[in-house]
Amino acid sequence: MMKLLTPKFLPLFSKRLSIGVLALVLSACATQQSKVNADLESFKRGNLAQTISGLDESIPAKNNVYYLERGTVLRLMGQSRIPTSSQSLLLTDQVLRQSELKRMSLKASVNALGDYLIAENLLDKDYELKGYEGSLLAYHIALNHVLQGDWDNGRVEVMKMVKREQDLASYNNIKYQALQMERTKVSQANRTNIDNRFMAGNPMIGGYPVNTLTDPEVNTLKNSYQSAAAHYLAGFIFEKLKEGSLAAPGYRQAIELRPELAFLKQGLNNLDSNLNKSTDASVGGSTDTLVVIETGFLPLIDNFKVNIPIPIGNVMKFATVSYPRIQPNTEKYYPNQLRIDSTTLVPEMITSVDAMARKDLKDAMPGYVLRASSRAFTQVLAQVAAEQAAMAGSRDKNQSAALGALASLVTGITMSAISSADVRHWSSLPSNIFMVRVNVPNGLRDFSIMTPAGIMSGRKINFSGDKALVYVRLFRDRATIMSSGDLSSGFQNLPQPIAGVLR
Repeated sequence: MMKLLTPKFLPLFSKRLSIGVLALVLSACATQQSKVNADLESFKRGNLAQTISGLDESIPAKNNVYYLERGTVLRLMGQSRIPTSSQSLLLTDQVLRQSELKRMSLKASVNALGDYLIAENLLDKDYELKGYEGSLLAYHIALNHVLQGDWDNGRVEVMKMVKREQDLASYNNIKYQALQMERTKVSQANRTNIDNRFMAGNPMIGGYPVNTLTDPEVNTLKNSYQSAAAHYLAGFIFEKLKEGSLAAPGYRQAIELRPELAFLKQGLNNLDSNLNKSTDASVGGSTDTLVVIETGFLPLIDNFKVNIPIPIGNVMKFATVSYPRIQPNTEKYYPNQLRIDSTTLVPEMITSVDAMARKDLKDAMPGYVLRASSRAFTQVLAQVAAEQAAMAGSRDKNQSAALGALASLVTGITMSAISSADVRHWSSLPSNIFMVRVNVPNGLRDFSIMTPAGIMSGRKINFSGDKALVYVRLFRDRATIMSSGDLSSGFQNLPQPIAGVLR
């Protein structure tokens, strides 16, 4: 048991995990996210003013999570709030860019990157966005610009998204090498059977719901950070700006991500004919309209904890490890009644953000497993150190042993209480993104869609020009509906559902 406390083993972990600071950071992260989760009930009901108020109280020290949530909610409060929404989202984008530069610099040293990954970035000041959150951030900022009629700045954001995804693919290749190297280091350092429990690449430990990470919807994804809906939007923006050489790759990327969808292929097939159409709006003409519909809500991410025994010499110690766990999604909704005047359309589900989040967690599990192993060994070291310190203070052998055992027990319980993974996330994202594209006769048209509660939510939209974007965010019994063609917006619930769907 004494062997564990020799200088050979301590530096590997002490330089990475400052237990006192880590406890405070983890506690604060968990408390913040639990408060944000409570605010989500208001959000799901479409009570956006209350949601904003709740966020201000839940996250007094403003950080990336706050600006992500606030930016999302502000956009949904109406077209006039979009500039302020963009300001919030761009603040997060700036911090994300600094994190990306740091990660790119770490690629030059596998050792430095390994240390960075083991620390889980918990000692950094701000939350580091997951890969899919970074891509969807650019997508949402692009939506904001287009809804303000600013297609050029929408173009800037989708270009940024493409570059971000390329950098992330490059970074991930180096990250996997660094994790493999760290796995070897930890295995050699702790010399316990913990590696066999944690390093086999199987997160099924003590009942962890691994099935939530391995269902067909997750397994069919090419990766966790590219969205077919976002790339289709990129193609549509480039098409609006008559940049066919950029529009085609956007549509092709969307097709590569979801090759089974005829809707995505039609965008590429019709590109040349659409580019040759006049951009002049004329009386009696029509507007090529892309409708983007966001539905459902991401499930909560919480901590899954399990206690594991670790033999140290002839003594058994216990350590608590924690992994993020995504709860089952209970609020998915597939809209099948969307009407523009008397024409009913059936949108197609293009991107499952829920599946992206679970794919991200699945891909990140080797890192979580490695950090859990490192933390478990640190817990054991703390217990042994406390036991030795207590025993050294007593000359009575029996009393010394009792004090040592008590100190070890108390330390183990304390470490167990603070053992947590960082479960912060962008919780106001939708579970699914649907799209439908249609030529709408110019003029003022009735636009309505069925909510999950069976209530038709709608408004009048003025269609004009060659291209338009209509954005819909469905809540439980209402919807936010906005268009790139005007500056009015708001909720309107129509009393009677539309019967029948034209296919």
